[in-house]
Amino acid sequence: MNETMVVPPDVIPVKLVGVLGSAAGNREIMLSAPNILTVQELVSALLKTVDNKFFRELLVDAGTEDPRPNVIILLNDQDCNIFDGLKTQIEPGTRVTIIPVAHGG
Repeated sequence: MNETMVVPPDVIPVKLVGVLGSAAGNREIMLSAPNILTVQELVSALLKTVDNKFFRELLVDAGTEDPRPNVIILLNDQDCNIFDGLKTQIEPGTRVTIIPVAHGG
């Protein structure tokens, strides 16, 4: 059974690949987003939603709170850095995937 899930327009589905999903306790998190979020705001919302020290250590650099040394953030399968990096606005309906830089094959 492969049902298509309808996502409300004020929700951003975030797929967490590999150890990120394990640390978060879920491979997909639905973030409430009543307004358009930037990538940085999405990362902050994820950290608040998951509220797990190990997840935080995997997702962001401890000194800068920047996720980019640790993960690749894809917006509709394209690296957010080809747009405006952490300032990129996430439009409704955008699929977000976060992949750890260090991952097995």
